[in-house]
Order: sequence, then structure tokens, then C-alpha cells
Amino acid sequence: MSFCYDESWHKTNYLKTMVSIINKAIVKELAQRYQHTRNCMVVGYQGLKSLEANELRKDLYTKKIHLEIVKDSLASLAFKEIGLEGIGRLLEGPSALVSGPIDSAVLAKTVVEWSKKVPALKIRGGMVEGNVISSPEVEVLSKLPTKPVLHTQFVTLLQAPMSRLAAVLSAPLHKLLGDLEALKDKREKEGTSAAPAS
Repeated sequence: MSFCYDESWHKTNYLKTMVSIINKAIVKELAQRYQHTRNCMVVGYQGLKSLEANELRKDLYTKKIHLEIVKDSLASLAFKEIGLEGIGRLLEGPSALVSGPIDSAVLAKTVVEWSKKVPALKIRGGMVEGNVISSPEVEVLSKLPTKPVLHTQFVTLLQAPMSRLAAVLSAPLHKLLGDLEALKDKREKEGTSAAPAS
């Protein structure tokens, strides 16, 4: 019995094993990176020119937004692993994930603005506070005020009734003070007019 060593078979199996190990590492890294991400947008970038991509990345970087091009199948596995299968369904064709530690409305506004500047950038949907949203919902979200603006509006709304109440409550006091001041002035005038007559 002779033993035949097939070198090509070993190389092929070795390469398959290495690719499998690398893919598993990528899935694990993506899962760890996006496990605690609450807001993320999925965009298609097919046809995006390199100059446009560079401008996009620079602008996003200044806003502390991260753009990551991902392999659909691996990203889908990673999102499935962390219980966000819905995001995986948005990954069809060349895809990129846009995320950052910012308000979801700001993230949506930025992505929508760039999709208008660069038609090759297609919004597929996203995730807001862990909920998957569609492309039209990203458009709607982009038109909403940001959290700081909403907080300011809310505080102003709360303060308005209190200001009105304070004004209503202080009005009688102001009137009383005004009446007392007028009475004092009247007595002073009567006192000064009565003094020369004596």
C-alpha cells in the first residue's frame, strides 16, 4: 500500500480553515462593537466615487460619526448573534454602517443630507434605540428636532405656565404696592402743601 501526499488538497483545506477562522473573528469583533450601539444607519454605497467617499468620511469624522464598510453575510451573522436580526435584513449589496455616540436625529439628518449630496449613497434603514426602522422612517427622523432642542422646548413649555402663575399671583401685590406708593405720595403732597399754609 502506497501513501500519496496531495499537496494541493492540504493547501486548499488550510486556506478554507484560515478563512473560516478570520471570518469568525470578524463576526465576533462586529458583534462586540455593535452590541451596545443604540443608533445606527445602514447605507448602500455602490457607485460612490472615492473622492465623495473621502469627503463623506472627513465630514462624519468631524461630527464623531463612524462609517464602516462591512461584508453583508458577516455583519448579518454578527447582528443575529446580538439579537438584532432586523439590521441584518437591511444588509443587501455593498453596505456600510453609520454610527456614533450622538443623538439619533443628528445621525439621521447627517445621513439624509449626504444622500441628497451624493445620490450613490442609498439609505436602507437603521436602528434607533434598538428598534429597526425603514428608509422612510429615517427621513422622518431627520426632520425631528434633536434631543437638546426638545429638552429646551420642554423646559420652556413647563416654565410658561409657572411664569403666568407667578405674574397672576404677583399682580395684586404690585397693585397693592402701587396703591400704597400713591397714598404715600398723596400724603407727602398734602403734608408739604399743609406746611406752608400754617
